[in-house]
Amino acid sequence: MKYTLLVSLFFAVLACNVSKTTYKIKKDKQVIKYANSITAEELKQHLSIIASDEYEGRETGKKGQRMTATYLQNEFKKDGIAPGNKGSYLQNFPLQETAPPSSTISISGQTYEFAKDFYFFSALTKLKPFQEKKSNIIDVGYGINDDKRNDYQKLTVKGKTVIISTDKIESHPTWDWRKKLKVAKEQGAKSVFFTSTNFSTNLLKLDHYLTGSSMKLVSDTKDKKKEEFNFLFISDELKSTLLKGSRNADKNDAYINTDDDIIQFDVKSNSKIITTSNVLGFIEGSDKNLKNEVVVLTAHYDHLGVIEGEVYNGADDDGTGTVALLELAEAFQKAKNEGNGPKRSILIMPVSGEEKGLLGSRYYSENPVYPLSNTVVDLNIDMIGRLDKNHKKPNYVYLIGADKISKELHDVSEAANKTYSKLDLDYTFNDENDPNRFYYRSDHYNFAKKGIPVIFYFSGVHEDYHKATDEIDKIMFDKVERITKLVFYTAWEIANKPTRLKID
Repeated sequence: MKYTLLVSLFFAVLACNVSKTTYKIKKDKQVIKYANSITAEELKQHLSIIASDEYEGRETGKKGQRMTATYLQNEFKKDGIAPGNKGSYLQNFPLQETAPPSSTISISGQTYEFAKDFYFFSALTKLKPFQEKKSNIIDVGYGINDDKRNDYQKLTVKGKTVIISTDKIESHPTWDWRKKLKVAKEQGAKSVFFTSTNFSTNLLKLDHYLTGSSMKLVSDTKDKKKEEFNFLFISDELKSTLLKGSRNADKNDAYINTDDDIIQFDVKSNSKIITTSNVLGFIEGSDKNLKNEVVVLTAHYDHLGVIEGEVYNGADDDGTGTVALLELAEAFQKAKNEGNGPKRSILIMPVSGEEKGLLGSRYYSENPVYPLSNTVVDLNIDMIGRLDKNHKKPNYVYLIGADKISKELHDVSEAANKTYSKLDLDYTFNDENDPNRFYYRSDHYNFAKKGIPVIFYFSGVHEDYHKATDEIDKIMFDKVERITKLVFYTAWEIANKPTRLKID
């Protein structure tokens, strides 16, 4: 027992020593001087503008987002920061915006409405208007067909519409609607109406998705062809109308309808092409051998816009990250103006479309202005101005992703914090098994997918996340200042170290 304990202690101590970084940074008064140009007062001045009602919640492709892009450009110009895209501050890109479809089902003079009596996922299937006789509809119960149960036995469903319950049964717990849809197609059904005792609950959960607009990169609409197969989810009331006049097929739970009433399904998609922009400010490096290598700093400047008359100002999400970039840009440009600029180049890039699916950062990663092979790191800032439920004091920041591609990046980050900022670095969400999956949920991920080292700076989700109450009066600007300075110190070290970050 003693031997086992000693061995365990030995390896525990060894593991602790391995995890400690040996990377050291010597404190530099000049670096501190430039970092001190980042102030809570200036952060607040910027945020009071872009997180005001005048900017209408900065929704991608809308007036408020364009106003914010103009504001960011003007601030870059004022600080003497060069445009980062071949003479322009903007990297424009097109999106397809799809509003909720106009869709109804009419039977015997009665009309049923989309997102009320039925719904479908337009992203998964290409629906077209159709007519159907009620006599061409068969209720096949649970729609299961395997070696234990066959709901299609003695039923001919080829060319017909089938009604299938998505409710779970104890004998087949793994049969979800996707599996049942696959079997219905194999049986030759031409369309499927899914039913569920949880229809109302599911509809409530999906309401924002079904009634809100969605956006995609135009390239996605060209590259992916949706299958033309009708499948919808319908209410119990609509099911009853469809089956009125049906008779039991005397097999399982199947019903066959002999009524010749016509079902009319109408659908019209509402899509249009819009344009949005990433904003690029560029500070060229001072070393002729290293200036082709680029340190990228990102945050998303878009938010949710106006919903049901309320402006969602997104002061923390991600107003704090956006104004942090403005202060970082000013600090690096000040150093350059005084002849002490970073050796590697700095790209400061507020991106758009994050709330719509990380679209702006993805567009840049697929259409880079500066070669990704020369991109050294992406330091991404998203929500750094509040406390979450796990902290009572503001002296912390969550770091996510620093060690996933480059262990040296993690070491540099730790050393920068130890030498200068002395924040509590919380790695809770860096865990591979983190159920929140924050590593995949902000703009750094599109750089990480390309093999570029990243750090995501984050202070956690709070009670006002994605609500109209995410307002500037709740922001802790001293906290934002400290975290922004940590980003500056880390970026400064990466931009000036003799060798590029090691990829491992």
